[in-house]
Amino acid sequence: MARTIGGPDSLLYRAVITATYTDEVTLATDQRTYGRKNKSLTREGMTLTWYEGPYDAPGKVESRRTIWTRIYEKKPAARMECELQSCVPQWAPLPEAS
Repeated sequence: MARTIGGPDSLLYRAVITATYTDEVTLATDQRTYGRKNKSLTREGMTLTWYEGPYDAPGKVESRRTIWTRIYEKKPAARMECELQSCVPQWAPLPEAS
């Protein structure tokens, strides 16, 4: 049974969220909260970065930016930037099993 899952020109999209904090307590709270839901979360100094996606349509990733913008508008001790990215996946052979 054949099915279409996208050709070689099918784009994938993701959001890269970077939040910079001026308050250690807010940063630590967000790190615990957001780290539970997103294993890509990393901390460098007073900055948290994480990725959301991949998504199959640009509208889905743009909605993530809107959501995070609204969340961070309510946080006076933090500012957020969100970069939207796209890629075309490439197939590669798996190494031989030993």
